[in-house]
Amino acid sequence: MNKDLDYPDNDTGYKRMTDTRKETLTALRDRVQAGKVGQWFNWDSGIKGHGAGARLAYKGSLDAAKALHDAVLPEWEYGYDGSIAWVKLPGLRTSYRRDSMGGLTSRAWLLAILSALIAMEDGE
Repeated sequence: MNKDLDYPDNDTGYKRMTDTRKETLTALRDRVQAGKVGQWFNWDSGIKGHGAGARLAYKGSLDAAKALHDAVLPEWEYGYDGSIAWVKLPGLRTSYRRDSMGGLTSRAWLLAILSALIAMEDGE
């Protein structure tokens, strides 16, 4: 197998045909958390139709993080207080610390969103 085409090691973010949505979202979350999302990364690989908003949230836009949240988790509550961004639905909450994300609340919020989407895949 060509290692250059094997996601998630491929910096473009294109997934293998055999990857499940959960695997794709998990790989995206792990890259965001590590701060290793390359310039040519395909953000739509995990969040179809919302890649531009995810990219802007990764880069620091709270407006983009809120728009992404509203689009993909409309029923979920959200918040950021002090150093933590969180999303929750009754019985489920995900949160990430801003200081572990380069000081970007929007990136912590993006990680919480991705974790919620992964948890939703587990529920199906």
